[in-house]
Amino acid sequence: FITEEGVTEGRSASLASALFWGTMGRASAAIIAWTERQPWADRVIGYTNFQVTEGTHIPVDRGFLFDHNPQMVAEWRRFLRAKYTSEEQLRAAHDNPSATFATIDVPRDRLRGLTPEVTDILYWQPAVGNQSLRDYLELQRDLWHCNFRHVSAAMDEVLQRKVIVLHDALKLSQQGWNLGAFFDADTSWSPAYPEVMAGSGHMNVVELFDIPGCDGLMTPLDYQARGIGGVCQTEGIADSLVLRGGYYYGEMDQRTSPVGDGEFGTPRNQEEFAAVSWRNFADAWTRGYNSYWFDIGGGYYDSAQFHQTIGRQVEVIKESISWHHETVPGIAMILDDTAVLETNGAGNYMNDAIMWEQKLGLARCGVPYRVYLFDDLELDDFPDHRVFYFPNLFRVDDRRLAILRERVMCNGHVVIWGPGSGISDGANLSTTASQQLTGFDMKLLEVNSQRRVAVTQYDHPAVSELPPGLVYGGSLAYGPLLFPQDGEELGLAWTKWMCNEVGLAIKEYGQGAGVGDTGQDRGSGDWASVFTVAAQLPAELWRSLARHAGAHVYCETNEVVMADCSVVALHSLKSGRKKLSLPGNYRVTDLVRGRQVEVTDGVLEFELQAPETAVFRLDEA
Repeated sequence: FITEEGVTEGRSASLASALFWGTMGRASAAIIAWTERQPWADRVIGYTNFQVTEGTHIPVDRGFLFDHNPQMVAEWRRFLRAKYTSEEQLRAAHDNPSATFATIDVPRDRLRGLTPEVTDILYWQPAVGNQSLRDYLELQRDLWHCNFRHVSAAMDEVLQRKVIVLHDALKLSQQGWNLGAFFDADTSWSPAYPEVMAGSGHMNVVELFDIPGCDGLMTPLDYQARGIGGVCQTEGIADSLVLRGGYYYGEMDQRTSPVGDGEFGTPRNQEEFAAVSWRNFADAWTRGYNSYWFDIGGGYYDSAQFHQTIGRQVEVIKESISWHHETVPGIAMILDDTAVLETNGAGNYMNDAIMWEQKLGLARCGVPYRVYLFDDLELDDFPDHRVFYFPNLFRVDDRRLAILRERVMCNGHVVIWGPGSGISDGANLSTTASQQLTGFDMKLLEVNSQRRVAVTQYDHPAVSELPPGLVYGGSLAYGPLLFPQDGEELGLAWTKWMCNEVGLAIKEYGQGAGVGDTGQDRGSGDWASVFTVAAQLPAELWRSLARHAGAHVYCETNEVVMADCSVVALHSLKSGRKKLSLPGNYRVTDLVRGRQVEVTDGVLEFELQAPETAVFRLDEA
């Protein structure tokens, strides 16, 4: 990889290097072939390929999106020749009257410009003036897919028996990840950094699920906010993979003291280790994946107390094999892994609206949530969640609208549209596609702005139980701004001088949101549309909107709650009496202590000594 300044970026190979990726395929196959010849090979149950740098492209992690290696330049020109029928078409698309297939260079990154210039670049972009970025990202996608398929096939070809083959990659639940700034102590958080997943070629990834040599993923659990009081969220797109029948294995890399030396959410004592590890396993059991105690060099778990906790967890893991697992109707975050094509390429917004929304709002609202890809909505067995959240559905077309009308805009669902929903039709930015998607008349203001929303109309049932003075949003500036002009006002937007524009609105269709008294009287065309000008929504607002949609609320306080049909868990930093409302009549077992507990009128009450995670097994009474 060669930067715009002509500097080789570390030891990172270009995604266009046929030599490197060919060698990686041969090396991966050779390792497996050698292992399979050993007398102990029948004890090997699987292989994981860590993709050199765990699936992300290190130059992009460090803020360098565009590769000027001669091989990448050649691939760029080949890609453009294949896409455009003539140089005239190329010039029009790239807004470059002198462009030719033979001489056009890899673009340069506008986000690395002077601060006043970068400040004025709108986050959402029309095709004109931005097509070179779109084309380059699509090229990275094509190269990554080709390389991933090649390495996977090379591994598969040398296997003569059934074992599981996993990869550390496809971390789409972490769109917006500022990886370099997080892990490098000497790197400051950037006001404009490239979106690392798209820059690494991770778009349209469902095409890579279940290809020969890829049975699933094995990635760490998200490092950010994963200590006590934080949440467990997989780096890989686990919910999507599990839904499609793939296998996900989560590295519980908590770096337990003393080896961890306090980094990355390290538990500082036995109580914190128990609380964090039980929380992590509860997330795995309720979402259909496996997790394990990751030890990078020995010493993470070398104490009798740790072994005692792990011993009980091993017993529960074995028990969990026979449990019935089914996703309960909750909240679905739906991600578009091609969304960056409608933007200036920055990851800042997605970090707020996707990664931190998971940790700050969704995980603490008392209603279970899952993270899927938009393409999953086409699956026949997609779960019928009560709330659908689209943080980055920026582009709308007829195909997507048809899918949404069939699977989302129905059955009393509440559908929450993030700030830029439908702002692009793939070519232009306007209110037209947004109005078609969300159902709201819209006003568009072409400027970047900070966004906050103050809840104002507490008499509406969707927000009536919220505490007074609820304000959400933040200081990140992005644009253009979309303001709903009709529907019912739930909150006002605080953006620049636009202080009387609606910032949170709801519009009910048909019989509206909810499940009704019988639970069966909502159908096609019955739903509620909610548009928010700002992210992130607080836990209280998520809980209120989910209740309006007819979702079961397990907990009324902002605790970290995980649940499926057989398990419910609560992780907390505050000691005291806790309550979990159960969705039916159950016999309840405390899995941590291995004993039955009493339930009164469908409410499970228990004492918690923080930091602690309580995990319960539910058997129908």
